[in-house]
Amino acid sequence: MPRPDRENLIAKLRQMSEEGLASIFSEAMSNERMRKSLGRAGERFMANKQSFDRNIDSVLDFINIPSKRDVRDLKARIDHLGSQLLNLSIKLDRLLAAKERPPVKALARRSPKS
Repeated sequence: MPRPDRENLIAKLRQMSEEGLASIFSEAMSNERMRKSLGRAGERFMANKQSFDRNIDSVLDFINIPSKRDVRDLKARIDHLGSQLLNLSIKLDRLLAAKERPPVKALARRSPKS
């Protein structure tokens, strides 16, 4: 089969599958019972995913491998410490600069003698 014919056939199959999926989806959404079933399936899927995520976190904790949350929390702590270190460095620079400047001597005011 020549290449253009193959590409046309694939394009036609893709179009038919998209149209078929659209019609199946619209039929499913028009049926109340089907909508409720799909909603319950979605809720069960999310509950299972949350349970799976908790189990994975437990396994990672058990074998002492950090989870994404652990890494994210650690990064936040490191960023906070970095900003504190920067503030401390700025304050130290100001103190050193003030120490290096010659002290400004106040001119002693002479009181006029009466």
